[in-house]
Amino acid sequence: MFVQLFVSFFLLFFSLTASADEQVKFEPAPQWVQSLQLPTVSHQSSPVNGLRYQLIDRQLNLEARQVSQYTHYVMQITSTEGLEQASQLSFDFDPGYQTLQIHQVRVLRQGVYLDRLEPNELRLFQREPDLEHFLYSGTKTAYLILPDIRVGDVLEYSYSTIGNNPVLGNKFSVQMQLDWEMPVAFNSVRVLVNSGRTLYYSVPEGQNGKLTMMESSTHRELLWQQSPVAAVNVDDDVPAWFTPHHYWSLSEFSSWQDVVQWALPLYEQTAIVEPVVQQVADQLMQTSSEPKARVMAALQFVQQQVRYLGIEDGIGSHVPRKASDTLYRRYGDCKDKTVLLMALLKAMGFNPQAALVNLEQGTILPKQLPSPYAFDHVIVTLSLGEQQYWMDGTDLNQGSDLDTIGVPYLHYALPVASDSKELVAMDDKYRAAETVLRRELWLDEPRSRLLVEARYSGHEAETQRSSWKNTSPEQIGHQQVGYYSKLYSDLESHALPDFQDDLQKNELVLRQQFTLSGGSEELARNGLPLYADLIDNYLKTIDNSRKQPLALGPPLKIRQEFIFHLPHDVNIADYNQHYENEVFSFSIWVQQVKPRLLRVTYRYQNRLDHVPVRELARYRESVLRAREELALNFTLPPAVAMTASTSAEPAK
Repeated sequence: MFVQLFVSFFLLFFSLTASADEQVKFEPAPQWVQSLQLPTVSHQSSPVNGLRYQLIDRQLNLEARQVSQYTHYVMQITSTEGLEQASQLSFDFDPGYQTLQIHQVRVLRQGVYLDRLEPNELRLFQREPDLEHFLYSGTKTAYLILPDIRVGDVLEYSYSTIGNNPVLGNKFSVQMQLDWEMPVAFNSVRVLVNSGRTLYYSVPEGQNGKLTMMESSTHRELLWQQSPVAAVNVDDDVPAWFTPHHYWSLSEFSSWQDVVQWALPLYEQTAIVEPVVQQVADQLMQTSSEPKARVMAALQFVQQQVRYLGIEDGIGSHVPRKASDTLYRRYGDCKDKTVLLMALLKAMGFNPQAALVNLEQGTILPKQLPSPYAFDHVIVTLSLGEQQYWMDGTDLNQGSDLDTIGVPYLHYALPVASDSKELVAMDDKYRAAETVLRRELWLDEPRSRLLVEARYSGHEAETQRSSWKNTSPEQIGHQQVGYYSKLYSDLESHALPDFQDDLQKNELVLRQQFTLSGGSEELARNGLPLYADLIDNYLKTIDNSRKQPLALGPPLKIRQEFIFHLPHDVNIADYNQHYENEVFSFSIWVQQVKPRLLRVTYRYQNRLDHVPVRELARYRESVLRAREELALNFTLPPAVAMTASTSAEPAK
């Protein structure tokens, strides 16, 4: 939301020359900008990381055809740490549709202003921090090194970006951040709007800022000002959709239907069934006459035969390529893959639609102002009979049956169809993934045997399939031995792990056998420990001071089971506990199945993907009680009796 004060050299940079680049200019601030005076000393903020922020001033001009965004910062350098950050400035812009103007860089030292803008010190870089994820944005960074900056200086600089992404069709949408992790003495946001443009906006409640509006015959002026602005603290492990920050949202899109009308031609004009597309569709249809199987064949083709590569500079951020172009290149981003999948399905006689979604912010989409920027991903939706399916062309290693593959956990989608007017809820189609981990131990002399079986289904099967795909059985076996050696001493494995992958059911099973040097007599002396380590990962401990929601992840089911084959008859009473609340359920059941067979079963299921603030206290209490059940230790004396004891710590 505001310019970064340092550049990480761990990112990938391509150095370019900036001296003659017409996209970066050094010019005075435009006349429409309104100057602001610095706040008085009584409103000074506290320094953070060596910088005291005195002013953040942003002004937007929507009167002209080209949108202008002016930004002005004033900060005092209070330590060497802040000096290192403030002595080098970086300005990001998209060369596909924006130009950058740097207006002023100066410092106030002992009551005297000193110019620190040296155009010859500007360098232009093209950095691609997401290139390793096959995503190319084309964003450029103008990097300016400042001479003679000292602790105690008040640094002031301003710049503007001119241009709006033409893909929006001369409409504008933005979210202006109103608070940050550091306190700010004075924050001001000014928006000038031509009287012929309709701008919708939403100002957050509970802020001590003030919004004023002035209107003339030619334009309207919206002004948000707040002083002082308190720092915002963010707890660890909050949901991706949650932010304690406040935003002023502005958009020229009146409704979600308005967004649909913007997106409809982008996808309908590119998802065209040309001869090359029809040819591939005909080949895929030969694999089956069953509609679901044909849909699955098209989905797998797009997922597996078209690699992911996002070139999203300029209008490429929102405009997909034609299906035939993606088919020829055999690469594309989510938009391109969606269009190709739509075209293949159309060629098969189906009626697919694109669906705009947000990978992390989906749950709060209904609370946002309608805007194309509310979405960062697109998938395909298709109705077959009474069933609606959601398919992601960028997913990998899914199963082979349309009814068992993982459904994207995205909460809401906006179908791109002529009759689409509102967001559509997706949660009722989501199938919670399930993991079953079984450990079976045979107590014998002179060595005992251990069988570990992990069974994954749905999303979990796809995740494990992806993580193991490029790992050899020898490596996986070595990892398994390393992990279970921490739970069982003197553990060895003499065979590679066994994999069973049922793509039709979308289930993946991993089995591995181990031997333990200790026999039944040794285990009888030291006790028979068990620890529900898998469930331990999902029972998150929190302290009393937490005030923000806790992320848990998509709903899932876990069963962790321990089976013991004992050397002689025992007699133990069944034991069970069950904890249930709005967020999750947890249970343990100790059961003597036969005189020489003992089973301990743990179950965990989270019903929500996060712990709401109202449930934090109950969740904390339930987790503490449940965690007391995770570790058990059984003594196995020569006699017939057997006892069980629990411990808060896993047995060693």
